[in-house]
Amino acid sequence: MEKIFIEGQWYDITSFIKRHPGGSIIQSYVNQDATFVYREMHRRSKRSNVVLQTLPKLEIEDSPVVESKQNMLIDFDRWRLSLQDRGFFRPSKRHVAYRIFELFGIFMLATWFMSMDSTMLKILSVFTYGIFGGRCGWVQHEAGHRSLTGNIKIDDVIQKATIGMGLLTSGPMWNSMHNKHHATTQKIDHDMDLDTMPFVLFHQDALKKSRGLSKWWLRFQAWTFLPITSGIFVMIFWIFYLHPRKIIRDRDYVQGFFTLLGHIGRTYVIHKVSGYNYMESYLWLMGCMYVSGVYLFGHFSTSHTFMPVLQNNDNPTWVEYSLNHTVDIDTQNPLISWLMGYLNCQCVHHLF
Repeated sequence: MEKIFIEGQWYDITSFIKRHPGGSIIQSYVNQDATFVYREMHRRSKRSNVVLQTLPKLEIEDSPVVESKQNMLIDFDRWRLSLQDRGFFRPSKRHVAYRIFELFGIFMLATWFMSMDSTMLKILSVFTYGIFGGRCGWVQHEAGHRSLTGNIKIDDVIQKATIGMGLLTSGPMWNSMHNKHHATTQKIDHDMDLDTMPFVLFHQDALKKSRGLSKWWLRFQAWTFLPITSGIFVMIFWIFYLHPRKIIRDRDYVQGFFTLLGHIGRTYVIHKVSGYNYMESYLWLMGCMYVSGVYLFGHFSTSHTFMPVLQNNDNPTWVEYSLNHTVDIDTQNPLISWLMGYLNCQCVHHLF
């Protein structure tokens, strides 16, 4: 029997695991207290509470959390409630509008550069389009967490639009990987961000059996991670295989529309303003995606990868995951905050 502990109650999830809407992430908390990860992942979902109450309850009174950690979680809960009472989790319509208009402005600036009869300005347009893709990545990230507008349906559309047109990929595919990272940060065989072999290895404990090519390649990973692994290998794999496969399997027509719009629409814009043929314009678009990949993965790698990892038998609390395995980066610097999409406040992002 597989069971899970939420809000002081054990639930039998044996038959629910395979049909969990969030995928296999629930398996990471079998026989553990999932109260806080449940709260944070489902805070704006009314449906999740309805589903939870349909699960068989077990007559077990013991808590899986030791008393010392229980006291810490009680303090954290009080802190969170105080922040909520002071309006810290209230969505800002002004901020959402700013983020959307910023994307529009960067895209138009990049298009203007591309229309100029200057090789240097066209190269600058690739860089600017790449920043546009990266900024789309930050927006879709918040929308994917359903923490942008406060409305799940609106956030879902914003995520699919920004990740589809900005990064030519899929929001649901990103969610299925990234939510595992939040649920079990830096835990081997659970956190997808550690599953990076054979092209990069962030921590020795995450090393898996590999062929000679992998060992040879890893010798140069400090030099290849950004320009080759991030900009080329990951982007090609995501854009042309992993994410479209998810779209097709799920028959996700909305995501498919926005992703195709990114491929076709952005190619058409480049063609129209530059005079290049469609093949040349699409190659320019791939150059833009290269910049986006380097921008995004370069920043992500600074927030976790050098922090300690956890083994399969380690089961820390939500607070310990968030504070012991993430890092804040110059949070009072407005330029750093903007460049990193405000995710330099990484510990707070993981806690809430």
